[in-house]
Amino acid sequence: MSNNHQYRQLKRRCQALKSKCPMPVLLAKLGLGAYAKRSCPSPFRNDNNPSWGIFPHQGSWFFKDHGNYDSGDEVTFIARLKDWDERRDFKRIVDFYQLTARRTGPAAPLAVVHSQPPASPPDVSGYSPGTDEQLIRLSLLRSISVEALKLATERGFLIFGRCFNSEVFGLKDSSGALAEVRRLDGLQFPAFGSLPAHKSHTVRGSRKSWPLGLIESATAPSIVLVEGLPDFLAAFDFMLREGKINTVAPVSMLSATVSIEDTAIAHFHNKRVRMFTHNDSAGINAAINWTEQLTGIASTIDYFQFSGFPDINDLADLNAELNAIPPTIIINEEVLP
Repeated sequence: MSNNHQYRQLKRRCQALKSKCPMPVLLAKLGLGAYAKRSCPSPFRNDNNPSWGIFPHQGSWFFKDHGNYDSGDEVTFIARLKDWDERRDFKRIVDFYQLTARRTGPAAPLAVVHSQPPASPPDVSGYSPGTDEQLIRLSLLRSISVEALKLATERGFLIFGRCFNSEVFGLKDSSGALAEVRRLDGLQFPAFGSLPAHKSHTVRGSRKSWPLGLIESATAPSIVLVEGLPDFLAAFDFMLREGKINTVAPVSMLSATVSIEDTAIAHFHNKRVRMFTHNDSAGINAAINWTEQLTGIASTIDYFQFSGFPDINDLADLNAELNAIPPTIIINEEVLP
């Protein structure tokens, strides 16, 4: 076999690996997930400033070091990491890339991670699954079926308790990254100190940049990416309605104004993502922002547009209409991917 033919085979293997294990996933599997960011200190040198980062471009991923102007793709990254020559050791690099891509989880860190110590996680010890009476009250308040609320409870998301002297319901997930609650009577929390009246309360220590439910989506091929707490719960009604409780996982950004956390991006790898952002300017901007972040990671990205339905602005609104008796809206096609 000629050297040219061997090289072409290696190039094809490498291209397939880039699709299967792009830069953010590669970093996570190498134990370097903390560097899967747009801006952070370099993993290759002493760096007191966030001068290094990764970014997508035209469907591929690259790193860039503004401190020494080094840059490259996954092959270059492995070469820098192992101190190999990109051309002379190309087969060695591709073999290492393939072995890394086969890993089922992150390896132990290969370098010191330069990051701030994590903040104390939100304390949800005072919250618990709801009683039958609480589930019924929430069902009536949000026009979500009790069956959907029970499914959200079984999966460890839905919680009830007290906050600011009010009975509340809320969401948490297994990441321990965030929790948010709302009043069960549907009213706002009153103003407190410098905090104005507000409809939802994020538990202290939460990171709203973490997509709630993302860890739990690992076994589902499709993700329903929604905006806010009510839409997340409404998604369970659609999962039951369309028979997709095992193939679709709801994931929620609890604010339209934040980007997806860098360390979360790799969890979207090879997922089919359908976005249900709100029918307003903030929702449109969120869809643009999140699409940019997930391009090259998710296998497909598409959108459900609420503009075709009068007086419907989000998934919770649509679900409430479908649960109304008699129904005021009929959808002949499936909503979820």
